[in-house]
Amino acid sequence: MKYKIDDMISINNKEWRIAEYRMGRGREWIYTLSHEYTDGSYTTMRVNERAIDGITLVGGMIGSIDAH
Repeated sequence: MKYKIDDMISINNKEWRIAEYRMGRGREWIYTLSHEYTDGSYTTMRVNERAIDGITLVGGMIGSIDAH
């Protein structure tokens, strides 16, 4: 696991929070990202670690990354 709960990722100028992670298909980490709106509603999406790596290269990441 490379990313931690509550790390923030910027996607299309919106901040998405890592809400959960789990091992998927026995070989890869799957992360649930949550975006909260000002009215209190939210939406989620699930992505694998490779997708987040690509997002961070293009869109930048706000928060901590464990480099180990």
